[in-house]
Amino acid sequence: MCSNKEKYKEMSKYFITLVYERLSQSEIIINLTSKEIPYKIIEKNDIFMILETEMKTKFKEIGGIYKIGKIICEDDSIDKLDKKISEKEILSNLQEKQKWNMSYYSKHTINPQSYEQIHNIINNQIKNNIKKSKIIKNNIQSNNFYELSVDKENQEYLKILLGYDGKKYYFSESTDSIKSSEFIERDLSRPYQDSKISLSPRTARILVNILGLKKGDTILDPFCGTGTFLMESLIKGYKVMGSDIRKECVLGTRNNLKWLIKKYKLKNKIKRINQDNAEKLFNVESNSVDGIITEPILLPNYKKHPTFDSAKEDLKKSKKIYEESLKSIKRVLKRNGKLAIVTPRIKTQNNEFVRFKFRDMIKKTGLIFNDKLDSQPFIMKSSDEQKIIREIWLLEKY
Repeated sequence: MCSNKEKYKEMSKYFITLVYERLSQSEIIINLTSKEIPYKIIEKNDIFMILETEMKTKFKEIGGIYKIGKIICEDDSIDKLDKKISEKEILSNLQEKQKWNMSYYSKHTINPQSYEQIHNIINNQIKNNIKKSKIIKNNIQSNNFYELSVDKENQEYLKILLGYDGKKYYFSESTDSIKSSEFIERDLSRPYQDSKISLSPRTARILVNILGLKKGDTILDPFCGTGTFLMESLIKGYKVMGSDIRKECVLGTRNNLKWLIKKYKLKNKIKRINQDNAEKLFNVESNSVDGIITEPILLPNYKKHPTFDSAKEDLKKSKKIYEESLKSIKRVLKRNGKLAIVTPRIKTQNNEFVRFKFRDMIKKTGLIFNDKLDSQPFIMKSSDEQKIIREIWLLEKY
């Protein structure tokens, strides 16, 4: 975090809602730090972050954010906040027949009556300023938020984000949102698709960002599959290299990258996409790669939760692939190069989890944990029905 007071001249507070709790927090912080953008964390929890940072910060590049609002006023009680909104005439310049929505987020479990009280206060404020208005109702509700989903938002609406961190209420107007549809459209439009062997583009974007590389650096995926990691890397301006032992994946990734370059009018920064064994990486020079993002293996597509013994056996078959690949990964990474890698955690019939002893694997390679990911590994959200859960690790070569 920058401490130079001169750099804080154009700082503003932002209210940010998160996709993946700690992983999203780490992505935001790594993104700001790598670009030497000054910031101060006011609050962070599983639902939202409050940051003080430069007004010119480009949040749109970040995959782990749903909504961003610039905080206009704050106070320790809703009555005081109501008074401030009136005194500052925050809701005075509204359109006639204004459409509006208020999404509410709380660090603690929301009391429905408190939500109604807050909603009524904002509604009365708007009614005091214009004769006619239309409330756009929230369509998602949980213990910690009532919100209009980001993909239901419309530019015509006044979008209010109200947050409570247990001490203060924060009133902000949404300045931007990162819609899931933008990533889904890219996922479904590319020529080569296989949902069994690829993470979502939004998650891929997060993993690209947590590497914290400089624009123009080279990213490798030695198990490139459909090329999702490489596609998001190209969009961010990185040079890319990819390989896979399966010829169809190599050809599919090449087609996807060509399609992406044409569709988004990107510079061709493809260095090499070829067939190669990730356990050896014959076609990649030592100490030549700045960052690697990869998900080495895909386990069987379980129709039901496996037994503990069968899950253990499936992991045992894949263990050598990870061990040997980590050796080749270390060889090709530059000193201080970063690795974001996905490992599987299998949920059994008895609700037990079977996973690699990945920390032991890492010790043998000489790679180290990167302390910019709050807790290693990050466990991706999952439903009770999910059989395989992804763990994300952030490592580096020293």
